[in-house]
Amino acid sequence: MFEGLMPALITPFDEEGEPDLRATEAVIERHIEAGVDGISALGSTGEFSHLDGNERRRFAEAVVEIIGGRVPLLVGVGTTGTREAMDLARHAESIGADGILSVSPFYWKVGEEALFRHFVTVAESVQIPTLVYNFPMLTGIDLSPELVGRLAAECPNVVGIKDTVKEYVHTVNVLREVKEVRPDFVVLVGFEDQILPALMAGADGSICGLSNIAPELFVGLVRAFEGGDLTRAAELHRRVLHLTSMYALSDPGLGATKLAMKKLGVPISPTVRGPALPVPPDSEEAIEAALEAAGLLAVRKEA
Repeated sequence: MFEGLMPALITPFDEEGEPDLRATEAVIERHIEAGVDGISALGSTGEFSHLDGNERRRFAEAVVEIIGGRVPLLVGVGTTGTREAMDLARHAESIGADGILSVSPFYWKVGEEALFRHFVTVAESVQIPTLVYNFPMLTGIDLSPELVGRLAAECPNVVGIKDTVKEYVHTVNVLREVKEVRPDFVVLVGFEDQILPALMAGADGSICGLSNIAPELFVGLVRAFEGGDLTRAAELHRRVLHLTSMYALSDPGLGATKLAMKKLGVPISPTVRGPALPVPPDSEEAIEAALEAAGLLAVRKEA
């Protein structure tokens, strides 16, 4: 159910910084039209950490309604504590989400036994499947391949992992740990430059934020690989690499991603919530240059 290309959905805000559901619908419809394999809401790209609990629940409800069962939906339930994660997981299940995305708790840097118990407790609080989410750059905790293997072996309701790591070898080692234990355990990568290498190593796809900019480009990359056209996949991979500059063009890259979408005609505001900062004016030209290099702007706009 959770494989291929799944955008990590942005949370659009209006100019006053409130969730914009009309823009959210436009973004989701664009994803579905591009042929995505699913959608993951309220993760890091979705600014879950900038929303309060009630906002998270209302946004999840709206996304479920907009999608209407057309593609699988994961809802992020990341928090600093196990009990709140369980509450969010149960809410996601109650509104019709297809699964949950459970990130490491990110305040106390607990050990592997505590992490194991956290993930199992959250996963077993619902009937819908769980993907664990490894993002050590933000959480300060790296889920070892051995821990992921233990979760795969001992917790049937944990069905996969989103592995957002700088070290590609980590994902390779996760694949080695889990695929022999559970061949159906899904391994998805988070960073866009690793999609094609991970697929070639045996991964199942990606949940990534930059696919909000051009979902058809990312879907095309995965489809080319699935169809055995590695020449085409490599060509699209090189185009994707131009978009990774977005991460350095705002603090963090959320604003640049939203502004890039707006420049491509998506009816959204580039507004982000603090502590994220707006895109600095001197980054706009670089954003356009990246879009042009990726083949997404036929003619670069004049300054």
